[in-house]
Amino acid sequence: MMPTAPPFAEPGRDDDAARDAARQIERDNPRWIVVFGSFTKQFVCFPRFRALPGTVVTALYPPAAMTRMAEIERTCGIKDEGAV
Repeated sequence: MMPTAPPFAEPGRDDDAARDAARQIERDNPRWIVVFGSFTKQFVCFPRFRALPGTVVTALYPPAAMTRMAEIERTCGIKDEGAV
C-alpha cells in the first residue's frame, strides 16, 4: 500500500476560502500584512508598524491570528483608532 500525502501538502478549495479569510483579516486589520500558507495551512501575519525584529504571528484559525495580532499591538503601544 502506498502512503498517502499528508493533507497539508495538497492544495484545494479550502485554500481558496483560507486565502479569502486572510484578505478579510488584512482589510479588518490594516496595520498587518496577512497571508495564508498553502503548505503550512497557517495564517501568517507581518506587522506594518514598528515592532521587535522578527515579529510574526502564525495561527491555524483566523480568530487566533486576530487575538495574537491585538496582543502585539497592545505590547507595542498601538492604540485602536476607533477607541474613545
